[in-house]
Amino acid sequence: MHLVNLFLHSCIVYFLTHCFLDPKPQTSQTVDRNKFSPLDSPYAPYPIPAWSAALEAVNQSPANLVEATKSMEHYGHYTFPDPGLFIHPGTAMKYVESWLRIRETWLMRVTNESSLALSNQSWRTYLSIDNTVPGKADTKAARRRQEVLDIILPNSDMYPGVERRSGLMGSIAWRGREYPSGKLPPENVVREILWEIYELNFIHELQSLDCRACSNLDLLSANQLFEREIEMSLCFQTSSFRRISIPSKNLGLADDDFNKRFQFVTGLVFIMKSWKGDKPAILAGDLFDLQLTPDGCVEMEKVVAKYYCQQFFNYFGRAAQIPHRLFSTNS
Repeated sequence: MHLVNLFLHSCIVYFLTHCFLDPKPQTSQTVDRNKFSPLDSPYAPYPIPAWSAALEAVNQSPANLVEATKSMEHYGHYTFPDPGLFIHPGTAMKYVESWLRIRETWLMRVTNESSLALSNQSWRTYLSIDNTVPGKADTKAARRRQEVLDIILPNSDMYPGVERRSGLMGSIAWRGREYPSGKLPPENVVREILWEIYELNFIHELQSLDCRACSNLDLLSANQLFEREIEMSLCFQTSSFRRISIPSKNLGLADDDFNKRFQFVTGLVFIMKSWKGDKPAILAGDLFDLQLTPDGCVEMEKVVAKYYCQQFFNYFGRAAQIPHRLFSTNS
């Protein structure tokens, strides 16, 4: 199993270093929502002040993009759908239901396969598919729909025990409970669903950014990639990069207790210290020599979040998916 894991880590290098790229980075990424601002919805997880401020502060000038980003022709992809897709009143119920019907299968595929990511438009196409309404088979929309289904639905040869269906009926399930089809689950349940998606996207994007930004990482070495993932696990409350548990309180980078939260901030600092290019002074020196005051620690969290969000934009040309809180807090 250890060798299998090493092989899988090696296989995902190309995916991690390319698939999140936006081919046409712009200061306004969509006409209907600014992806650098927090979601405005009662269903949205709660922003972490340092991280939401950092994302809004990103300098979106094309001059900040690294040369490789400027020349790439890949679309901006997401391993998991952008939570912003789920907040529109007219489509929220359909999108949430579509996601929950494919969620377990998609998590299984992301664990076992490399290069699984879709553009925002492809995710929107899949989430909006209504199998109760017959469509014309030979239209541009029908062909696009089939292309998306072929990407998302599991290959029957690779997963012979998994049924390849997009039109599942009946109730939907979340955390062991069933909810009726055609009705949006309660507000707190939708918030849990979106929180999990944010967290999963953040984990995958952090890995992807690290593969491109780390100056001393041999991308051909499965051992180095595996060791790097172990180091990265110190940034999270859970050591799993594959499954996320819904917490009963805010934890990790979202912890309400700053002292507890700061230990995960320092885990991120150790990852960032090996990234290429200039860094803020507070990240450039030896962490153990800083002798930070309480106010200095608060400032470091802001610097770390701002540096991460800017670096993600520089390498991938779009807004990062950042950590959020599941429960409301004042800190």
